[in-house]
Amino acid sequence: MSKLSIALAVALASPGAAHAATLTPAQIAQRHIEFAQKGDVDAIMGDFADDAVNFTAGKAVQGKNAIRGIFAGMANRKPGEPSPVANMKIGKVWEEGEVGFVTWTMGPVNGTEEFLVRNGKILIQAVFISAPPPAAK
Repeated sequence: MSKLSIALAVALASPGAAHAATLTPAQIAQRHIEFAQKGDVDAIMGDFADDAVNFTAGKAVQGKNAIRGIFAGMANRKPGEPSPVANMKIGKVWEEGEVGFVTWTMGPVNGTEEFLVRNGKILIQAVFISAPPPAAK
């Protein structure tokens, strides 16, 4: 009985985890971008499953620690310097079943991100980026 009480107390003391499970894939995708804009790596990682996979620029990275490295690199900046994605403008956020989608622009760069979400955690994030062609020389 005491093990059950302890488990219940731990669950109640973790409102963020309980709240994440009630969010839709679109809501998780939206807040992922918002956390990235703030450079909040811990908040970003809170939404990923331990064995999640991130596909960006043709490269797959698996596991929370490896994915953290991607976002830590984006957040690693001088004090007071904004996140490189702070000026990202979110276009559309939607979901289809377990997949949340976000389209965004950042200057001349366009992107679409897809998030496979189960039980409130991102299992797969795929990032597709389209940049303008290089200027003619």
